[in-house]
Amino acid sequence: MISLNNTRVKKWGLRLVGAVMVMLALFWAGSHAFVPGLIKKSVAEYGDKLGYDIAYQGLSLSPLRLHIELDGFHIAKGGSAKLLEFKKLAITLKWTKLLVGEVGFDEILLDEPKILVEKRAATRQQSKQAAQWNWQEFIHAVEKNLPPKDPQTEKKPIKISVDEFLVKAGSLSLIDDSSKLKEDLKPFSIKLLDVANYDQNGVVSGVRGQYDFNLGSLQLLIPGMNKTIAFNKVVIGGGLDNPSPNRLGLQLDLQLDGGDIRSHWDLNTASKALEGKVKIVNISTAPLIALLPANKELVGNSGVLNADLAVKLGGEAEVISGDAQLTNLSVIEKGEKTPLITWDNADIRQLEYKSSKNSGIKSTALAIDEVILDHPNLRFEINDQGLSNFRRLFSKPQVTKTAEVNSESPQAEPAKVPATQVSKDTFNLDIHTVNLKNGEVYFTDLAMRPNFKVDIKKFNATFLGASNVPGRFTSIAMDGVVAGSGSMRAKGQASFDDPRRNHDILMSFRNLPLTTFNPAVMTYAGHQITGGNLNLNLNYRAKDGQLNGSNQIIIKRVQLGDEVVDFQGKKLPLGLAIALLEDSDDTIDVTIRIAGNVDSPEFSASGLVWQAISNVLTNVAAAPFRALVAVLGMGGEEGVNAVPGAVVYLPVDQERLEKFGEYLSKRTNSSLEIFGTYDPVQDKQALARAKADTAILKDAGFKLSLGEPVPVPSLTDPRIQSGLKTAYAQYIGRIKLGQRLLTLPEGEARNEQLHNELIAGIVISDAELKELATNRAKLAYELMLKANPALKERIQVGDVKTAEAGKEGIPLDVEVRIK
Repeated sequence: MISLNNTRVKKWGLRLVGAVMVMLALFWAGSHAFVPGLIKKSVAEYGDKLGYDIAYQGLSLSPLRLHIELDGFHIAKGGSAKLLEFKKLAITLKWTKLLVGEVGFDEILLDEPKILVEKRAATRQQSKQAAQWNWQEFIHAVEKNLPPKDPQTEKKPIKISVDEFLVKAGSLSLIDDSSKLKEDLKPFSIKLLDVANYDQNGVVSGVRGQYDFNLGSLQLLIPGMNKTIAFNKVVIGGGLDNPSPNRLGLQLDLQLDGGDIRSHWDLNTASKALEGKVKIVNISTAPLIALLPANKELVGNSGVLNADLAVKLGGEAEVISGDAQLTNLSVIEKGEKTPLITWDNADIRQLEYKSSKNSGIKSTALAIDEVILDHPNLRFEINDQGLSNFRRLFSKPQVTKTAEVNSESPQAEPAKVPATQVSKDTFNLDIHTVNLKNGEVYFTDLAMRPNFKVDIKKFNATFLGASNVPGRFTSIAMDGVVAGSGSMRAKGQASFDDPRRNHDILMSFRNLPLTTFNPAVMTYAGHQITGGNLNLNLNYRAKDGQLNGSNQIIIKRVQLGDEVVDFQGKKLPLGLAIALLEDSDDTIDVTIRIAGNVDSPEFSASGLVWQAISNVLTNVAAAPFRALVAVLGMGGEEGVNAVPGAVVYLPVDQERLEKFGEYLSKRTNSSLEIFGTYDPVQDKQALARAKADTAILKDAGFKLSLGEPVPVPSLTDPRIQSGLKTAYAQYIGRIKLGQRLLTLPEGEARNEQLHNELIAGIVISDAELKELATNRAKLAYELMLKANPALKERIQVGDVKTAEAGKEGIPLDVEVRIK
């Protein structure tokens, strides 16, 4: 047994300890004095070989602790900014991992890293080559200087693990000159835990571990949209795992401000199919509102998104399905005080978005079983130029088809514009049901002075079968409370892809206060209304842009107020119109019909209605009979007309006269004066023809009924030919007749000439024309009294007047007087 008290043993022990200490001292001295310098020199030489400046300020090695610290490191290319720099990098390895042949890190700490990802515009020397990202160039330089691989050498995969990887106070700059992209992400932090490239069985098959990225505030410019999305707090966390050799699992949790997006993804590395489940919890929609394709910036005051989604990517189609809820939404135009649209809750049930590509043609489809909007509020406004706020916000700007030509070049030719390529990609939309509950609509027309404002509350609507398939229509039903006391109901159908061009809608309004429409009446008629109620029955049909509309207007107990002072427009005779149109129940019932093409730039349905009403009211004073015939539903737009050259009214005009008699009988405060009319030109020609034809027919032995139109004689009938000669001899003379019979060959041409000469030879005096007009007035008088003899004292025949014939004949003139 060796005794430690032995002098010799002590001596050799001290020598051994001293040798170890010397060796450790030499190793320490080499690690701190010689190795760092050697490494620094080697790094610089390698950088020169790559064409980059790679350097650091200090290197600290702790061999026993397996700890390395690197300070002030950077990578830069001559004449360019630094790709990477950091304040400090600390790496600690684990002895226990190294002893079993695994590269195991206990900790990796990266302090204040600055990363630049940049793609600069190509210079003239590089113009033939596509511009590359700076990191692409660096990786390419590294790959060029790697030693060639020996295909015969079989490499055993190296196990790598990291217990903890930390990044503190990092910053990332992203610059792309081609898209004008310039973004900075700072400061951010990253935390990775238990990261390894092998599964739980020790097989090297991928990556597993847990991670945590704290990106701080984030402002990101969306390329191509020139819009920025911003969040105050962005945190990414989760984990990686390999449940099997061909499957990679990813738990991805994203925290955006006060909301979360939690998701789990499974990737089949063999088929490349990716499936995921996504749960969105209380994500603020305010940052997303700015991305809407509006012509003016929209601001999201509030709104929270929640959703449960299933995602399938890869394979034959990409599918996203699930349910979503969007609550407490409020969107406002920048600079406005009142929100554009709000709602309490939007419930989107059973949505499915599917995208697939076949033979280069992309097909996408969105199907939703039900959309429920609770308490939606909408602000609909028409500005001074007559444009609605939604059209102003979302209409696409007009695209100029003509290519611009350089005006400075005298020989420049117009550039050839390539033909527009029609995309074959398809998008199908199918929404089974849309329900709007307890909504409000605020309508304002700023083009009227004073401004016209009306609101619809307790608004409910149902849309069934909303689809953009051509030829398919959406069923519509709506109701609500208008202006506090009125009601609105609507039903019908409309083409979802272009409802303005194809629809069939019935709308009814009941008990609307007339005072609500004061701005419109003051703007277009120059009057105020102080009382009364309005009912409307509207029926609008449009097919391929061609619109036909019927507007039944029922006004009860209207009370007319003062005229508008300094009114600049055309004042309408509202007082006379009300007196003429009101029945014994103080009710006005008129129907206004309009028609037009909605594709016309000047088209305005409301403008057409107001123009039609204005025409009717104007005619009440200028041509009351024609106006009343139109508004009382008697048909025709020309009033009552006599047949030219005759004391005859066609059956339809006779019926109008009888109905007008019934109209007068219900308005005991009115009286009527009828003025017989004649056209000095057309009536003279027609009367001469009528006298000639009457003489021919009578001389031919035909009997004519008084008050009936004179038939046109057939000159091929021998009896008519005989009557023609008799009438010709009577009005023109027998000698002239004999000359014509001797000089003109017998036949159709001679009969036509004799007929025309007979008409031209009959002289019509002014007295005959006035008698014609008087008899027309008397006939109209008799027709009005036919069913209402009591009107005898209230209708009288006035003096005759000249009138210009219209397309329907000679218009009858009347004057209505109100007591």
